[in-house]
Amino acid sequence: MSAVGMGAVYTRTHNGSILKTVDNDIRERILQTYYDPHHEALTNAVQRALDKYNQCLIVDGHSFPAAPLPYELYQDDWRPDFCIGTDPYHTPDELVMTAISFLNNRGYSTAINAPFTGTLVPMRFYQKNKRVSSIMIEINRGLYMNEDGSRKGRFSGVHADVQALLNAFSKVLG
Repeated sequence: MSAVGMGAVYTRTHNGSILKTVDNDIRERILQTYYDPHHEALTNAVQRALDKYNQCLIVDGHSFPAAPLPYELYQDDWRPDFCIGTDPYHTPDELVMTAISFLNNRGYSTAINAPFTGTLVPMRFYQKNKRVSSIMIEINRGLYMNEDGSRKGRFSGVHADVQALLNAFSKVLG
């Protein structure tokens, strides 16, 4: 996302227009003020979970638009209701199968790593600690939101289904 100006420090809008110009000093200040403390807090939370439960599940939650934006690599017209992002090391197959089965049984369409791929794992644990599991759940905004930002009638149902999915994950990992 950094290559299209939408990494840790946004410099471009969704359509590629310039949002702001950022020199290295400003970029570094933004990273030190916001990005680094956020990721340090996440790393510490993962460590606390490992210390207490001997495992940690990170659910990396996002939404995506019903139609592809110009910067997206995946420009297919078909957009699933839910995109399940995975990591070969940190996403157990049973988590993926639980998500796909759960969502499909509720009538949602799903795709693995499409239109987006991967999931968040703090660098301290990345590819080093199998006790840290992670899965990304991306929700198509067309399910619950109109283009003007107002909620659709399905909002509460989608919300309840996501909450139930999170509960299903907790049963998979024990």
